[in-house]
Amino acid sequence: MISIKKLQAFLPDASTAALITSEINARYFTRFSFTDGAVLITKDYAYLLCDFRYIEAAQKHASPDVNVVQFRKLFDTVNDIILQKNIKTLMIEEESVTLAHLSSMRSKLNAELLTDSGLSERIRGIRVLKTADEIADITEAQRITERALTELLNHVRPGVTERELSVELEHLIHVCGGERIAFELITIAGANTSLPHGVPGDYALREGDFVTFDIGAVYNGYHSDMTRTYALGHATDRMREIYDIVYQAHMRAAEKIVVGNTTGDVDIAAREYIEAKGYGEYFGHSTGHGVGLEIHEDPRVYKTDATVLQDGMVITDEPGIYLPGEFGVRIEDMFAVSDSGSCSLAQLPKELLII
Repeated sequence: MISIKKLQAFLPDASTAALITSEINARYFTRFSFTDGAVLITKDYAYLLCDFRYIEAAQKHASPDVNVVQFRKLFDTVNDIILQKNIKTLMIEEESVTLAHLSSMRSKLNAELLTDSGLSERIRGIRVLKTADEIADITEAQRITERALTELLNHVRPGVTERELSVELEHLIHVCGGERIAFELITIAGANTSLPHGVPGDYALREGDFVTFDIGAVYNGYHSDMTRTYALGHATDRMREIYDIVYQAHMRAAEKIVVGNTTGDVDIAAREYIEAKGYGEYFGHSTGHGVGLEIHEDPRVYKTDATVLQDGMVITDEPGIYLPGEFGVRIEDMFAVSDSGSCSLAQLPKELLII
């Protein structure tokens, strides 16, 4: 598996290994989700350490590149491998190990623990470049989201509440093949659309409202993220004006999603257009972020970020304008960055739709 080989290349010598305890990173390197275990990667082997609850499933479904080992006491089994492989030093994830966990590991493991090895940063650097299989899973999560939203639109009418739409959409995501929702769904309407992360409540939709859906599904562990803003029944000239500004900003940002550009270039393209139209103060968040096993991953898509776009990255493009007490508009797609030409993973139209 390429990801394991990349991490093995990061290890300085055969006496150093990486101990991965965060569930997300363990899932990434093994293609298997589990709790209360670990992944141990040496220069020439990768071990998935799990207990009785997971052993049968791990043997069937984990990557064939990892050795599945059942433990009764995790650190005893880690020590067995340390002795067998003559491991002297263990790199640990600086960002996901608590002080309590670190203290426990130091008292029980027979190796020096490196807390400043850069392991977390290196793993982020590996994860940021998706394989074709990962992009396929993200794309399927997107298709599930689109099928669910398309069906939900049949239920969008005056009188239905934001909360009712949220509950029905979560149900539809499961019906359409999603493992779960990618995050707490944002289904908001009217003046509530001016809240970038508004929470669905008891507001009942009215004719002439904007309705915003910031939604996503999980498929095979991978997330999707999409936002669409619709007008219910009709849209005023002002609503159409703001929508068009956001749409044009989104498209300008999309044009900058090219290998070799920076994520800052993408943000600036959207931000400068919105500022030129006089609404810069109403666009307060970054233009996007990476998506994968987590809904928010590297890279950050913001004007001060100098991350160079590379083949395999998946980022969002989601500018918005939020007018307090009035309404808000956001349009969001995920884009797969590719040497052969970056493309949106969404198929639903982005132009203003009156529903």
